Amino acid sequence: MDVRITLFTAWLALFTAPIALVIGHLGMHNFSWIRNQISTYAALAPNGDWITAGMLLAALALLCLGISISFRRAFGSKVLSHIASMVFGIAVSGLLILAYFRETAMNMQQLKKMGFEAVRQQTFHDAGLLLFFYSSVLAMVISGLVVVWQGSSWARRVLGGVIAATGPAAYAALITSWPRYAGFSGMDVGVRQRGAFLCLWVGALLLLALVTKTSVKHNGS
Repeated sequence: MDVRITLFTAWLALFTAPIALVIGHLGMHNFSWIRNQISTYAALAPNGDWITAGMLLAALALLCLGISISFRRAFGSKVLSHIASMVFGIAVSGLLILAYFRETAMNMQQLKKMGFEAVRQQTFHDAGLLLFFYSSVLAMVISGLVVVWQGSSWARRVLGGVIAATGPAAYAALITSWPRYAGFSGMDVGVRQRGAFLCLWVGALLLLALVTKTSVKHNGS
């Protein structure tokens, strides 16, 4: 019963998080989702609290996903399940730091003009973002590769490969200039960031579906 509640919470949080992010981008403002980062919306946009809510919902989804993986040994190995769960925990802590320490400056020029407290807050904010992003990428890679390694069928192994690929895909989406080929010009940091987060969301969705199927199969056997 506890596992079902955890999985239901993970599904609910995973699907409501992007809805909250979309609402957070609405309202009258001068920001552009193509140029400005999500954190900028959270700190300065009229509906910025919805962005923060989206971060907290995403943290809840990853937390429940990590718990479900560890509790049900979804990968068939207690040690590997716990490792994946711990990496998800690091990603959750990064999101919580990111949500609490809001962005104080959109660029280094602005930050240089601010005092110590603003610099300190921005430092924690950036640290939280790095913890969340790279831990999420690592969690997807580890989880996917383990599924490929211990998959009981070719379909399961292919799904594991797709999950593992979402990690590098998110990293590539963040650092490459792919928006230029999609018709976006100029400063495209906003597009790249949202593309990277979309890759991670898809990975979490597929992994959660796999964990849910494993849990249902376990309860039915």
